Amino acid sequence: MIYWLYFLLTLAIELPIVFLFFKKETKQALIAGFLLNLFTWPLLHVLLFYTAANLNVLELGVALTESIGYKLMMNCSWKKGILLGFIANAASYGIGLLINNIF
Repeated sequence: MIYWLYFLLTLAIELPIVFLFFKKETKQALIAGFLLNLFTWPLLHVLLFYTAANLNVLELGVALTESIGYKLMMNCSWKKGILLGFIANAASYGIGLLINNIF
């Protein structure tokens, strides 16, 4: 699969979750989700392909980075930012693993 399709799939999985967390600030939340993924997705893949870093450790770093990003960009509680960051990334990571195992 072409890599940008993986990015689109990541957005298709994570942005609805972002929407569910911030129903009242939809536009700002979706922009934040897009920008955070636009930063973390390529960074994860560069580190994955050019270092010996473990994918699980990298995914934890992405979830933590996005959690901090949601806290700062959406001015929400730490609890909400961390929950969103980890739930959204667990969903996209899990679905990605399923797709890789099927195809």
